[in-house]
Amino acid sequence: MTAAWWRSVLRWLSQLTGQAPARLAAAPRQAVAAAAASLQGDALPAAEVAAHLQRGLHALALYPRLAGEPAAVSASGLAEAVDRALQDRDWATRQLPRRPQLLPQLIQTVNDDVASARVMAAIIGQDPVLTGNLLRIANSPAYKVHERPVESLQRAVTLVGTEGVRQIISAVLVQPVMQVQCEVFPQFSSIIWEHALLASRAAADHARTVTFGDAFAAQWLGLVQGLGAALVMRQLLQEAQVRGEEVEPALALQLLQQWSLPLAQRVAAAWELPEPVHQALAPDADGPLADSLRLASAAAAASLLCRHGHASQGRMLALLEQLPAAPPHALRWIWRRLHGRNVETLDESLHGDGEGNAP
Repeated sequence: MTAAWWRSVLRWLSQLTGQAPARLAAAPRQAVAAAAASLQGDALPAAEVAAHLQRGLHALALYPRLAGEPAAVSASGLAEAVDRALQDRDWATRQLPRRPQLLPQLIQTVNDDVASARVMAAIIGQDPVLTGNLLRIANSPAYKVHERPVESLQRAVTLVGTEGVRQIISAVLVQPVMQVQCEVFPQFSSIIWEHALLASRAAADHARTVTFGDAFAAQWLGLVQGLGAALVMRQLLQEAQVRGEEVEPALALQLLQQWSLPLAQRVAAAWELPEPVHQALAPDADGPLADSLRLASAAAAASLLCRHGHASQGRMLALLEQLPAAPPHALRWIWRRLHGRNVETLDESLHGDGEGNAP
């Protein structure tokens, strides 16, 4: 990897934290010192907050690779090969994950004002694997509301309520198609999944309390955005294997920034999610749902950067308050709900050993 790659990562994390990031101690000392000296006291323009937090998230997902001295990067056609594949109109037919079988029933039930959470839980109850995943997520730190374990769908409904069950069911349907076997970047899958889960919850909160919009549609925005990132990485790894090339972190970061949202939009259309969902995923999207996605994605990225020791809560809240999508009191309420609990929703076999290492 190049010295420029090191400097760019240090620059983003320094701008986010206000200081040289301690977690990058393994980086070349000169690069750390230069980044700290050049950025000390610099303010981040409001218009760039969301974009920098998103880059910080992707850098965090690739972080375990960032160790040791940088090596020269050889010229490669890998980026062009991935771009061509993702631009191919037939790519979606071959590579997009199939729509979860129970998704149409869930959407129909959510749109029915008289349907209860018990009806939705009964839908999941048709599939033993999904039932097990729902109970596991209901018992995770992100959702657990009682010391006693949740052992049945009925108890899950009672404890987390209708909105909670809707969010859990949505996560349960998406999680199986979000996993990427990625030895090169072992933390990628867990970070992207945790971000998707946090963003979906924050988007639903924002829609309910700030824009008074469709919370169900908002939560799907966070989930499919994460799925878009997973599909980018999957295609990059596939092309690299075919070509026998090593994946450089800088290239992975570039492709994630460029393609995550377009692929999320394709998923939303292919899965026949509500029309406002794929409209809000457009690069130039405007309106309440787009506002919910931007705020939620930025807040979830900020929370993960805090959780992994790259920033303080005060610094992250100061950045998020520059975004126009939520008044300060609403933002702080969303942040407390978002950042107040751990995530840790993956099986140990998928999540690694808790230190960012692959199983």
